[in-house]
Formats: sequence, C-alpha cells, structure tokens
Amino acid sequence: MVPSLPLQPTGPSMPNLYRHPLYPNSAANTHLPGYPPTHDASLPPPADELHAMFLHTQRDLEISKNRFSPSFGTKLLPGMYSMPIHAVPKSDPSDLQMVTNQSAGEFSLNSMVLHNDIAGYPLNNMRHLGKILLARHNPQHPPPILWKSDIAEAYRLMPVHPYWQIKQVNTIDGFRHIDRNGAFGGRGTGSIWISFNALVTWIAIHIKLIEFLCAYSDDSFGPDAADNLVLYWPYNKLMPGNQVKLLLLWDELGIPHKEKKQIFGSPLKIIGIDVDSNLMTMTLPADRLHALLQELEKFTRYTNRKSPSFALKVWQRLAGWLNWAFNVFPLLRPSLNNVYPKISFHGRVNPDLKLYVNMAIRNDLLWATQHLSNATSTHVLRSIYWSPDIADITIYCDACLDGMGFYYPEHELGFYATVPPDTPSDQILYFEALCVASALQHATETFPSKSSLQIVLFTDNTNSVNIFSSLYSLPAYTEILKFFCDILIQTMHQVRVLHVPSSSNAVTDALSHAQFTSALALVPSLSISYFQPPRLPLGAVKK
Repeated sequence: MVPSLPLQPTGPSMPNLYRHPLYPNSAANTHLPGYPPTHDASLPPPADELHAMFLHTQRDLEISKNRFSPSFGTKLLPGMYSMPIHAVPKSDPSDLQMVTNQSAGEFSLNSMVLHNDIAGYPLNNMRHLGKILLARHNPQHPPPILWKSDIAEAYRLMPVHPYWQIKQVNTIDGFRHIDRNGAFGGRGTGSIWISFNALVTWIAIHIKLIEFLCAYSDDSFGPDAADNLVLYWPYNKLMPGNQVKLLLLWDELGIPHKEKKQIFGSPLKIIGIDVDSNLMTMTLPADRLHALLQELEKFTRYTNRKSPSFALKVWQRLAGWLNWAFNVFPLLRPSLNNVYPKISFHGRVNPDLKLYVNMAIRNDLLWATQHLSNATSTHVLRSIYWSPDIADITIYCDACLDGMGFYYPEHELGFYATVPPDTPSDQILYFEALCVASALQHATETFPSKSSLQIVLFTDNTNSVNIFSSLYSLPAYTEILKFFCDILIQTMHQVRVLHVPSSSNAVTDALSHAQFTSALALVPSLSISYFQPPRLPLGAVKK
C-alpha cells in the first residue's frame, strides 16, 4: 500500500544541497508502545470565515509547490496521524500563517521526538553582532551600515522522511493531504533548519568570503561599509555588498527570498531589537519590554498565597523570551538558573505538564522584573575583551574550606575572612565564588568612582571563571551571581574574572588558610585586614 500513497522521497525544485529528506529518522520513534497505529486529532473548519478562507488558499498554494499532496480522500490509512491545524496571526495581525499543533493530545507527534535528540543546535545571538561592531568601530571613519536578509518560508523548504510524512496528514474540510515538508509547530523542525542554514552560512563565509556574517534561524545580518553599495539586479536596487553576495548565493542554491524582507540602514531592527551602529546601542522596543514584564508578573503573582502553576510549554516560552531579552540585558542571565533545572526532563514528557513556581524561582524572576522595570531598555555596546594590563584595579582571590582571601598587588593590601558558618563544610566551589564576589564588593566600596572602572579578578578556580563569564550556574550559586550582577548594574564597572595558575596565587592561598606569616614572607610590606563577606542564601531547586 505504501507505494500508492502520495509520498515523495525528495522535495521538488530543491538544490542538491537539501534534496534528501532529513527528518525525522533516528530522531523520532513513530512506533511507541501504547500509541495507536492511526490517530485523528484534526479539527473541523474554523468558524472565522477569514481563517477558513486562508486555510483553503494556503492549501492550494502548498499543493502548487508540491509540498502538500492532492487529497487522497477523507479517511486516514493505517499508520497515518492527523494533527490540528490553525491560522495564526504573524507579528502583523493582518498577516496569517498556517501552524500545525504537533503537541496536541496524548499521542502528539512532538512526543515522539526526544528533546535530547534535537538539543544542541545553537542559535546565534546579538552578542556576536556586538563584538563585530566593536571590532569595526573607529571614530575616525563613518559608522557601518547594517543589513538583514530573510529567507522565505524557511522551515517549509525542508523535506522530511516518508515515514514522517504519513504522520503529517493535514485535514481541511474533511479532505486529507500529506505534508511532505517541515511544519511550523514541529519539535524538530527548527534543528533541521539550523543544521541546513549553518552549512549555507559556512559556504557564505568560507567560499563566498562574506565578511562579518551573523545568522539567527532564517535571518542573516551584519555590517558593511556605508559606501559599499552594489546593484542587485533582480531587485534593480543598490544594496550593501555583503548582502548582495549572500542573495546571489541564495539564488545559486535556489533558496527563495522576498524583496520586502531584504532591508538595510541604521538603526535597524534585527530579531526584534533596534540596533544602532552610529550610537553603538541595542534597544528593546518599549512594547516588547512591557509585554515581557506582564508575563513575568503572571509567574510572580501569588493569589491567596498560592503558588501559580503553568504548563511546561509556557515555562519554555518564558525561558526563550528572557533569553531573547538577555541580548539587551545580559547581566540578568542568573534569573533563569533555577528555571533550567525545573523544565529539564529525561525522556518523553507531556508539554502540558503543570509545574509550580517555587520560591527560589519567584525570587529570581522578581529580581529580573525589578531591574527590567528600572532599566532604560538600551544596552550600550562595550568591549568585554580588554587586556588585563590596562585594568584600573587588579585583585587575586582564593578560598579553602575554612577561609577566603583576596589581595591587591598594586596596593599591597591583603584581606581574610572565615567562611560563613551556615554553609556546608564541603562547598569549596561555593567559597571560591563567594570570595570573587566579595572582592568585587570590596573594590567598589574602597575605590568609589563616578566613572566606569575596569577591574580584573584573578582566581585559580576554573569553575568560578566559568560561572562569572557565562553568568550561568547551578542553583547553589545563583544568589552569588545576582549579587555580583547587582554591583555591575549599579556601578557600570567593566569586570573580567580570569584564571591564574595556583603557583602564581601563593599570597591569596596563604591568606585563605590564615597563614599570615607565610603571606608576609612573600610580600613583607603586605597590610592584612579582615573583611565581612555578604550573607547570601545557599539555594537549591526542586521541581
């Protein structure tokens, strides 16, 4: 029976680069125990005439592009699944798109795809663009122009495996159509697209020699010299040279695009963020910031002292939303450190699973809310890779199970404290991180400055280097990171936490062990004092 089905092993009019079906193969198990061989979760036609008409028009368009099969009747055949489809507004409410709800119901298609099998497909972020703009910034030259290009119907270009095609039956007015390509709403569709576009981007950079190219899903963007405008003849328009090179590559590969989505200028909105290469700023639009604050208010509001609960997919949406906002507010990253363990599961999990907001998460989200409410919504680009040799303040840090110490070599000042009494005696990594945060607090209080200072903190503990560089940690360290970021937000200081070999950290090693005679033997003029570390809770998260 299979050969008679309207399945296709390849996508029509695709370049050889993506001619073979990609998904799912090993990433999905379509024969799960307890799942019926055939399942119909389709919906009746929408009551909204505009939405119903759109679905008809979109079906005809998909058939014309050979991505939908013609109808094969009104009944599902063995092995077939039909999920609900919806007409969903895009960012412009007057513009609709067809979305398949592959998470609907107990036997959803997305439940056949394990998260771990599709994880690890990174999206580029605006930090990369920021680094490029900083590297190119030269006050003696005109600022660069920004450009952004968008691929049309990106996910819909990806052909899927015939075994998966029979699971993607779309039902419109009772008639059945096989969807042969990746669907909006499919759990693995994004990872397939990222894999494909990563290869295209690699070709663009290494074969076509397009400089300073960034990519985020179906958007590609970057800077170019303001006077480097080249004619792109299909649009009969002068455009930035790098943008033209990319469009010509897409044309060569048969990748579709629309003129209205190929834009350039400065400032320019890129992945919803206003980027200004003249002022060197990134700004979150006020309406988007307001919407994010409203969502955070839902998570942090306790009605009648009862913790709210949300479906797993709602938690995941909030995490994605905040990660997007971190492009402008990078110092708020610790606010998700308790959320990640909450929404991480091994194996299959129902996306509608209800999860409660615990107190640690509520406190973290309230912390983020407070800073977002007080923020200007604009992030000024500053280099984070300056040389330690130009630091205004240099501090060496170390800790042991009994004490902590830090040392200002230029000032020959050393400081010591015992570890807080209410922390577990085996938390050496916690003490190392607490020592770094304590040193930063001490420096900002001892050397007050109205202007931004560059401070370098050396430690021989790689765990501390990692968490302060990424601002991501296990829940136990979240309060330390929040305290650290509070100082940076308040002072605007630039801080780098760097690794130093233990052999070069002998003074603070002696201080942390309260071996003051040994420290004085290394630096005879060293002045040693006690310091009071901040009292921060040691957190742990529960699902």
